Amino acid sequence: MGGRLGLAIDRAEGLALRMHRALWLPSFVIVIALGFWETVYCVLHRMVSSEADADGKINTYIREHRQQHEERQGSQEQDKKTEDGKTKTAAAGTRVAIVTGANGGIGMETARALGLAGFTTILACRNSKRGQNALSALENSTGLRDGSAFRLMELDLASFASIERFAGEVERLYGRVHVLVCNAGTAFSHYDTTYDGLEAQFGTNFVGHYVLANRLEPALRRAGRARITVAASVAACMVHEIDYTRVTDVWRFGRFANYATSKLALLVFARALARRLDGSGVTVNAFHPGIVATSLYRNVLFTMLPGVDGFLRRWLWLDQRAGAVTSVYLALSPELDGKSGGYYARELPAATHPDALDVAAQDRLCCFTDILIATNTHAPTLLQSINAAATSSSSSSSV
Repeated sequence: MGGRLGLAIDRAEGLALRMHRALWLPSFVIVIALGFWETVYCVLHRMVSSEADADGKINTYIREHRQQHEERQGSQEQDKKTEDGKTKTAAAGTRVAIVTGANGGIGMETARALGLAGFTTILACRNSKRGQNALSALENSTGLRDGSAFRLMELDLASFASIERFAGEVERLYGRVHVLVCNAGTAFSHYDTTYDGLEAQFGTNFVGHYVLANRLEPALRRAGRARITVAASVAACMVHEIDYTRVTDVWRFGRFANYATSKLALLVFARALARRLDGSGVTVNAFHPGIVATSLYRNVLFTMLPGVDGFLRRWLWLDQRAGAVTSVYLALSPELDGKSGGYYARELPAATHPDALDVAAQDRLCCFTDILIATNTHAPTLLQSINAAATSSSSSSSV
């Protein structure tokens, strides 16, 4: 769990968010406030040993998870004993984890931890070359080279057809999914569209994960116990609410506002999905990783200035390992068993955007997204397949 420094920063940010909401302040005010406190944490965490030891924290979560899994396996084997005291022989089922955008940054570090924790971890990557480099790096750094720990599969969240192919292959090969880490994303890019005609940031960051999570819902339910983690961001609080015209009207596009809108949509969706999956054994939690030295900021102007990017990465921003701590915590820690619908930062529950808690806002987002998918997809059967999978899952869980 996070320490006193993280708790202090979370309280300061929570106060800033409440003031921003109550006074309806301009977006730049909350950007400055949150940016200040995030920078304070980045600077001070290096001075606090309990906060700076990312390796120690991640290794602890891996060890605790493996221990819990072994205890559960032992209990299950005991339950399988026959009347004459002999234990039936049964091959232990493969535990499957999926990490989107696992070719670098937080995704790669999360995939590393999941592989070491005993999962068959699917690196769901758009760029096959970068994905192959990540696969080789993970196998070499962990020593897990037999193919059972890491597997590369192509997934482009900007393409509904790619998502459908990926999900179909996962179901064919494994049938069950135990951890889904919705990590991939793009940020602050100029206006572009996905293959299916959606604004790229909203379409990739949110809609792609929306389709993927819904498509894999039956496989997650079949796992019995499963977790979905969603990489959101405190940037969601840059906007007061989801402005749907920013998604549908090119003239309303703004690089930063659309990124914030996509992250707010992820927060709202995570809560809506947690509500829908309540009692199924599948939990859903979102998290803010912090300001991390990844490629996410490559489109921000000030990082392109000579020497600035290197200074920020070396002295201010969190390294990738530190940025992945909360992601690993949500995916592996026994402390999160049965906990769903939360939003975390620095391994602590954090203040979230009010719309994430608003059931009407959740329902409106899901309705809007379903219509958006139906009217933009080049594959007309995609929405029907998602609805059919959800209906099948719901009917089987009610039996």
